[in-house]
Formats: sequence, C-alpha cells, structure tokens
Amino acid sequence: GDSLPKGVRPLGLEEGLAKARDDGWTGELVRSALEAAKAAGEASVWNNTQPMFRRVTQGEVRMLTRGTIKDDTIDTRGDDDMEVLNRSFYATLVASMLLSTWASIVIPNMDLPFFRGSDTRFFVTLAIGSSPFAFLGMGLSLPGLLQALLIQGRRIISNEFRDRLVRHEAGHFLVGYTLGVPIAEYKADDAILNACQFFEDGAFEGPARRLTHKQVDVLCAVSMAGVVAESIAYGKGLGGYADLSQLQGFLGRATPLLNDGEQQEKVRWGSVLAYTILRTHEEAFEALVECMERGDSVETCIRVIEAVGRDEKPN
Repeated sequence: GDSLPKGVRPLGLEEGLAKARDDGWTGELVRSALEAAKAAGEASVWNNTQPMFRRVTQGEVRMLTRGTIKDDTIDTRGDDDMEVLNRSFYATLVASMLLSTWASIVIPNMDLPFFRGSDTRFFVTLAIGSSPFAFLGMGLSLPGLLQALLIQGRRIISNEFRDRLVRHEAGHFLVGYTLGVPIAEYKADDAILNACQFFEDGAFEGPARRLTHKQVDVLCAVSMAGVVAESIAYGKGLGGYADLSQLQGFLGRATPLLNDGEQQEKVRWGSVLAYTILRTHEEAFEALVECMERGDSVETCIRVIEAVGRDEKPN
C-alpha cells in the first residue's frame, strides 16, 4: 500500500473495519481498511494470491485438483434444479389425486354445517385437484418465487443441502478475499441470487465495461469457488449453473476477445486456482463456514479468516 506520513500508525484490522462500517462501508473504504491492516501485519490472507493463468487440459485439471474436478463434477446445465422441479411436480400431482379422492369420500360424511352439500364437496375437490396446474402456472409466471419455495423446502428437510449452501457461499467469500476483491455482504441461505455480494468497483462495474484478461482470471476463480467448495466436501457441485451463467457474461466482456476454446481454458484454470486457494486455507475456510452458519457479520468473518489463516501451514 501507500506509505503513511511519519508518525502515523496504520489502523489495525478490527478498528479499520469498524471505521469503514461507520463511514458507510463502501468498496473503497473496505479495501483501504484491509490494505492498511495488511501494512500493519494484521491481514496476511487479504489479497495474498496473484492469478497466474496457464492453459490446462481437463486431464490436468483432474490431476491438479487430486480428482476433485472431473468432467461430470459440475452441474453446468441446471440438471439438479430440473430434477427437483420434476420430483416436486409429480409429488404434487400424486398428493392432489389422493387428497381429492379423500375429500370426495370424507367430506359428505362430516357432520359440520360448512361441509354439507354437494357444492362444497365439488369446490374443495376441484381446488385440491387443481394444485398441479397451480404449480405449473407458478413455474411459468413466477419462476423465481417457485424456486425460492423449493429451496426453502430443501433447506428444511436436508442437512446436506443447508451445508452445501453455506460452503458454496463461503467458497466465493474466501477466494474473492484472497484475490483482493472486497466483500460487501453475504447471505448463506439463498441459492437463487448471488448471495455473496462483492463491491461493484473495478472488475464488477457496469455491464458495458470491458475486462482485462487478468480481471477475467480473478472472476473465473471467484465464480468457480462455490461449486469447487461443494465438490471438495461432497464430490459433486450442484450449485454451479447460476455461477457459470453469470461468468459467461464476464467472459464475453474480455478484451481482447476470447474465443470459445480460450473461454473454456479460463474456466478450467479458475477451477484449479479456486481449489488451490481453498486447500491452502482449509482451516480458515472451515472457520468461515462456521461463522456464516451463525450469520456473523462480514467484519467478524474477515477477522476469523485472518486469525486462523495466520497460523495455517500450506497443504
């Protein structure tokens, strides 16, 4: 960072982040606070990795990631989301058939004034039987809402899915942090939106801005970090479709332009770089996962990364 005037002590990590929060928590403030803390010897993990791109084949990716990233490791087409939608639709269809049959049999025998009469039986049975069509209608008109409901349902019933969500976002957080991209905020229970939000400065400015190849290298690693983090823990990444869709937009803004083969090379190298960072800082990553599970502040997450990362030994 820039040298400070004589006699001026650089702010430490905790006080620097506190001041950045008090002053408005912008990308410039957070970056300045972290650079000052690094100068003071309190932020050794921040921006400690430089993306040194090199071309790798898929076989080399498998070798460099010790078999973690294979051809079928990452869901690039949203197959998992489609499988969940299909299962949910058929479950709704079967449930509606059973419930409508139950309603037609049971309601006439209920000794309640409201349920007496054929009209009530007809409308209740119709409402239950129409639920699959309501499901389809929501999927067509409000796909985001339907996906949100399905994700919340999976979070409730599946411990693995909850852990995947947190690890996915922790991967983005840690890899972005080590590559010098300041984090604005995060939400570890949302697989629809980009739940780990980075400040829109530098490489994250508006869509018309062109990107250098070095910026693209950083974005590839940050984008792939979530699904790589899942793959390390579970052998397969299910949350990569949205990340890859966003990354495709970044790749299209590269200057000079990248052809299809070069774009694939960038993505492959991004996977290797993300894997290397996550393995190098494995203890800090696990500590970050615990922080994000509790919903700790960004400042607390950063302090934990630095506290644990200081004592880590490279793998």
